[in-house]
Amino acid sequence: MPIEHLYLNSFPEKHKVEEVDVVTLYHEGRFDALDKVIICKNDLGEVMATFGDSDWYCNPFSRNKVNYFNYLQFSSLDNHPELQRELKLFVYGWLFNKNPQGRKASKFSTVNARLRSINISYNYLAEHGFSALIQTRVLSTKLNSIESQQTLTIPERLCDAIYGKAIELIEGAHPYRDLIAQIENDLNDNYLEGKRILDEKVANGATYSFMLANGKIATNIYGMVISRNQPQSASDIITRLAKKLPDIPLNNGNDFQRYLGQLITSSYIVCGGFSGMRDSELDRLTPNSYYKDTFEGRDYHMLQSHTFKLGEKRETWVTASSSKVAIELMTVLTNRWRQEVDYPDTKYANTLWINQSARSKAPVLINNSNWNSRLKQFCKQFGFIVTEEDYQECLDSNPQSLEKVKKQVIVGEPWPMASHQFRRTLAFYCIKNRFGTMVALKQQFKHLYLAMTEWYTNGGKLASYRSLVVDEKIQAMLENINAETTANKIFKQWHSNEKLSGSHGKAIVKMRGDVPTIYSSWDVIYQAVKDGKLTLHGSLHSYCKSGYDCDMDGVVAPQFCVDCSSGSSIIDEQQAKWWQRKHSSLVAYMGSGEDISVSEKSHYITQVRAAENVMRDFDMDFVPFEAELNIVEV
Repeated sequence: MPIEHLYLNSFPEKHKVEEVDVVTLYHEGRFDALDKVIICKNDLGEVMATFGDSDWYCNPFSRNKVNYFNYLQFSSLDNHPELQRELKLFVYGWLFNKNPQGRKASKFSTVNARLRSINISYNYLAEHGFSALIQTRVLSTKLNSIESQQTLTIPERLCDAIYGKAIELIEGAHPYRDLIAQIENDLNDNYLEGKRILDEKVANGATYSFMLANGKIATNIYGMVISRNQPQSASDIITRLAKKLPDIPLNNGNDFQRYLGQLITSSYIVCGGFSGMRDSELDRLTPNSYYKDTFEGRDYHMLQSHTFKLGEKRETWVTASSSKVAIELMTVLTNRWRQEVDYPDTKYANTLWINQSARSKAPVLINNSNWNSRLKQFCKQFGFIVTEEDYQECLDSNPQSLEKVKKQVIVGEPWPMASHQFRRTLAFYCIKNRFGTMVALKQQFKHLYLAMTEWYTNGGKLASYRSLVVDEKIQAMLENINAETTANKIFKQWHSNEKLSGSHGKAIVKMRGDVPTIYSSWDVIYQAVKDGKLTLHGSLHSYCKSGYDCDMDGVVAPQFCVDCSSGSSIIDEQQAKWWQRKHSSLVAYMGSGEDISVSEKSHYITQVRAAENVMRDFDMDFVPFEAELNIVEV
């Protein structure tokens, strides 16, 4: 349990609060024990607050001069113990940072502000007779048709424009990444020097308008005065970069800050858009996350990060080459920030997504709510505006989200971009454009069930069918080629000396001296195939002359095709080699000592016997499998 954020460094270790499993106590109804759980102690070891108190006095945590702000107040719910206990459980989690993704702990003042806000809702629940928040969630889900709908797929025109602009920006900045980082550092040093000069003047007795009568400082005026004391102007520092990038507005410090923010957002778009990673997975990218792998002579661009959905672990995602540029750019641009930022968990230190919004403040990690506002701002800055065509495509592409489209997508307004759209959009276009299989997409998205992957691809297959235009001449040509290939295969089976196995294959060998009329010549066979009178469907282990009239038992158990009941199977030499390999692998597996059930072993033995029958027909050498006999005493 992380508690360091609650105490001063000088607080005695022996008096710090120890963790108790309050969730188990709550669900098991052990409320007496729950109420005795210590929330806060002072540095003398005296208990300041327990779970059962109406209000938690937390001055050792808060350290606020105004006593009111040292309390976490639940007393308004004293007459509603079930609601009060549930609310205390939530606040306990906020206070002690019960976050499964290891995000930074909230300050005590933030927890106090959250409690004051949620107290309004809980008092409303109390007035209307509710005993728990969960009941209202069920009701709100029924009332809110948008919440249960899918994240939107980005319309294709807008997706091309947004992703294209992001790639353009990072590729344009990549050659000058060291210069951009140096200018950012120079601007920061220039600010610090201006602050030092001003503070020195104040220490020597100078007075300024930012110095208020109550001893406090008007921070906005203070910042303006600092800028007037800086040794260099921001435009002079930036001019080196402005000459390198004449198409980018870089006239002053605000322009540079906007450009730097656009580069960060662009890099995030590229890494998220071409990998489909979840927000929490993107958050954990570091300078070492990108690598290139080679498989069968082809290069693959990969990203490594942590996934948390089914328990924290290291995972890998396939991505586009632009992610390499994005990671390299961010590695340089955030180098100083990564040394100065306060990472909530040292395990995930050195992550890339950091920003310094003001020179007077330390760099901070960019969280998910920040990303969504940054993405919307990106679309606004570059004018990615929804058209009538975009809106109609959005309706067609998001059949499970029609209400959300109608309420959130507005013609003439910027696209309402959000980080989770990367994942949904990648899944949609992957299926629409047939870039990969559903199984491959399941692996990429780290889903446990294929049904979840199918949910992400909703609308993709329909869009694929709509965009599929079949040229009649090409279709006719393909049909002719297919008929010729089938005719060639059937003709060779009947008019050659090659060995065949399978129930119909053995019959063909016997009838080669007296070939039926329908198989008498290539032309007759070809016409019969064209007319649909002859069919031949092949697999790794056999051919079938029955086509779609086959009982399909061999789809699940290929041994049934060797001597199929309908007399339709044909096995040539190439397929016989498949059976030979199957025999070898199954015999090795059954002899490996693995724990195999009786039903599994029976299934394997029937395949082994089928393989041996085929190999005998082709005079292949093999050692017959001898099943072990188990002696059972009775």
